[in-house]
Amino acid sequence: MKIVHISDNHLGKAQFYLAEREEDLYRAFNQAIELALMEKPDLIIHTGDLFDSYRPHPRAFVKAFEGFLKVLERDIPIAIIEGNHELGADTIRRRITSPIVNLKRLFERLGFKNFFRLGPGIERIGDLVIGGIPYTSRGAHIVETIESLDRKRKQICNCPSILMIHQGVKGMIKAFYPEIELSDIARSSFDYVAMGHYHNRVVYRKGNRVFAYSGSTEVIEMREVPISVREGKSILSIDLDKGSVEVRPLALKTRPFVYINERISNTRELYSLIETVSQFISSLEDRPVIVGKVKVNEVKVGLVKLEFKRALQDKALYVKIDEVRQDKVERPAEQIPTGIGLEDVVHSAIGSMRLDDDVKRLALTVFDLWYREGRRGDPFIQKLISMAEGD
Repeated sequence: MKIVHISDNHLGKAQFYLAEREEDLYRAFNQAIELALMEKPDLIIHTGDLFDSYRPHPRAFVKAFEGFLKVLERDIPIAIIEGNHELGADTIRRRITSPIVNLKRLFERLGFKNFFRLGPGIERIGDLVIGGIPYTSRGAHIVETIESLDRKRKQICNCPSILMIHQGVKGMIKAFYPEIELSDIARSSFDYVAMGHYHNRVVYRKGNRVFAYSGSTEVIEMREVPISVREGKSILSIDLDKGSVEVRPLALKTRPFVYINERISNTRELYSLIETVSQFISSLEDRPVIVGKVKVNEVKVGLVKLEFKRALQDKALYVKIDEVRQDKVERPAEQIPTGIGLEDVVHSAIGSMRLDDDVKRLALTVFDLWYREGRRGDPFIQKLISMAEGD
């Protein structure tokens, strides 16, 4: 069977508050769909964070609907799970349904029965068994759920199988905190374990089985940039038979990112570096995003940021260069976490505190209001008051 694995599109995100970056994410998603259709797959799987918010902008919802409609109209089934961005506080408390549930209901009303939302659950699709588990905060009870799905898989048929999860997996990635161990997944007997949440591509083979993050379809977090510049963004094409799994990346053409990590000693070297970057980006087809850091010593404080922006802002979509003084102690590179964002840092920090569980849940809810829903000022205060009053 031919499977295509897509993940982490984050539709609706306007990175740097730029409309161009929101469009970039839509363009990458559309390109992923077109590449997938060219493979003529038996199934397309999506491992979460289709949207950047559990309350996506209508335009983001329409873009997702239009892309998936192209797939379903060709009688190609889709299996999908929710990621952490689709599971906000109100979704978890069932005050609203997730956007993935809403997509499923819409497709069903249009007569499409081959859009499978696994939450958690297991389905037989043709000669394939596929299980899925939505994102679970800190991986709670996920090992038991995997074991349950594996038992059900064995009862259905002895055919090729896939497990979809959206978690940080220790042994696959360097993350802030392990939500689940690779060994916990490896004990199951699924042939292909499709993963979302981590935004760079990782493919790990163990015997005849494969465990893989397809990665995001565009750069979402700045921590992704060094690897993304080197390896690019992609989706994965999988040829799956019982006892045989072959994985091939399908490269996406995305907006160029230029990553700078240089050390300079004086202003002459600064202007030489800027000139080198300027000449490089002049050969690019699209205006790039320029990010990174420059380590300096005998250069006036603030001059690096100022001169990079002055010289390159008209040639680039966005420029952000951090200035690091060489006389300051830097964190060792191996301690700098990669691929996980602010949301995961805060959730991990709160989860590790010695607090009552109700207090932890309240803290996470307040953070979700501020971070996911973007509430600020009076709306934020009014919501807190409403919560305190028990609404």
